[in-house]
Amino acid sequence: MESKSIAKAVLPDDTRKKISQEVAYKAREFDEIGSVPVAAELMFLASATGNLSAAKQAAEAILAYKDRIGSRQLVRAAQQVVQGWSADRVASASIDFIKQARSLLAIDYRNPVLLMDVARELAALRQDKAALRYVKAAVALAPKSRFVIRSAARYYLHIGEYEIAHDLLLRSPLITIDPWVRASEIAVATVRDRTSILVKQTIRMLSEAKHVGSEMTELASAAATVELLSNSNKKAKNLFKLALCHPNDNSLAQVEWAATKLRLVVDQRALETPMSFEANSHNAYRNLQIEEAIEHAALWAKDEPFASRPKDTQSYLLNLQGRYAEALEAAKAASELDGHHIGQALNLLFSKIQAGDLDEAMEDFVRLGRNSDLKEYATHYLANAGALAYAFGDFEQGRQLYQRAIRSAKGRGEAYSEGLARAFFARVATSSGDPQASTITKEAAEVVPRLPSAGAIYVVQKLVGSSKRRELQAVASARVAKRKWHWDTISNTLRLLDP
Repeated sequence: MESKSIAKAVLPDDTRKKISQEVAYKAREFDEIGSVPVAAELMFLASATGNLSAAKQAAEAILAYKDRIGSRQLVRAAQQVVQGWSADRVASASIDFIKQARSLLAIDYRNPVLLMDVARELAALRQDKAALRYVKAAVALAPKSRFVIRSAARYYLHIGEYEIAHDLLLRSPLITIDPWVRASEIAVATVRDRTSILVKQTIRMLSEAKHVGSEMTELASAAATVELLSNSNKKAKNLFKLALCHPNDNSLAQVEWAATKLRLVVDQRALETPMSFEANSHNAYRNLQIEEAIEHAALWAKDEPFASRPKDTQSYLLNLQGRYAEALEAAKAASELDGHHIGQALNLLFSKIQAGDLDEAMEDFVRLGRNSDLKEYATHYLANAGALAYAFGDFEQGRQLYQRAIRSAKGRGEAYSEGLARAFFARVATSSGDPQASTITKEAAEVVPRLPSAGAIYVVQKLVGSSKRRELQAVASARVAKRKWHWDTISNTLRLLDP
């Protein structure tokens, strides 16, 4: 989203530097967009870090619209900034603004931005039905607000109402004129396995541009993702190139997601984009820096407490390290946020097996066997079945089921899943004391380097000797360091390294 919730606590000194980067990004966005939600966030963030010049500029913009702003508290805070209040007093006022949100709404229920902020907090507390009331009210009050419409669509995605999210964006009067709303519509259409009716027009428009502003970064990355999923890699690269002209945390996350397939290198300056926790987590993962990846995933989860993917990512990474009890807690948290999805349920099942919760795991395994969507997740289910058999001491059955999972992955062209199946097969066989563990591990060590899973390499390299371990680590490093394309942050271009 282009606007996030206001800081909820006075920032300690050791985090001010990072938030100052976010202030700089928000200041650029404010210069180009100048909306009240962006101005409000810039004012509070800048005040919290002592940047009173930026805070005052944003406050003056808020006061210019004071007659149309429902929140008296926001106007009052802006007046205090203009009057030269100290950074500490302004920061305190900004914290009170959030803490007292419910009481403020009781006085003035017409503030759609505040309504969405309360909805976000309720969603983070798993109170989705309560949040829905605030979302509906905000949309009714501000159907032409980009921030409200995008936030509402994100909420509906969170609760699994993809069609409602998509319709909300399509019906918005902003859809033809606002690149942020258009980017959201294309992204939601992609989530629904549909092609947006705006994609062709958008790609045609962007293909004629050599450089775009920050307001177009998410639109370019959304269009690039569509092209990538359609196997139009060259067009995808060009669109990601535009997205990287002025990346934000969302567009950078998309680029980092596409990095493996497009053979991209995202350099350190790009990864310093404020709030880019998702991108940093994935980048660290590809570099086999799993501990660092976990730390960034934890920050990502704090930034998006209503989303399941950060917690699911934490669970996956913790399982790679063999920290099964922690992985199970993260998987449970992800399931609470998105328990209706079978993929999420299968991840939770794996964590239960590895953590030793076998009674619950068996119940879940039987229940998932009746799921109507199971065929699509056959590889994952069979691998879990193999892990469960090993957990009960049935080596022969475990081997057969893991081998079926590997055949399923190969037959479906699921190279990534094949790598993980082989890697965890080797780890589970080894930890269970399977007499054939060394043979299974040797085969995994030979095949996994040819498959596109950094996680599989990470698991297997822990099971082999030092010579083979160095060889596997070199494979992973080469995949990251020797991409054909590299983003040059000085010129904001993707350079072809190996023509």
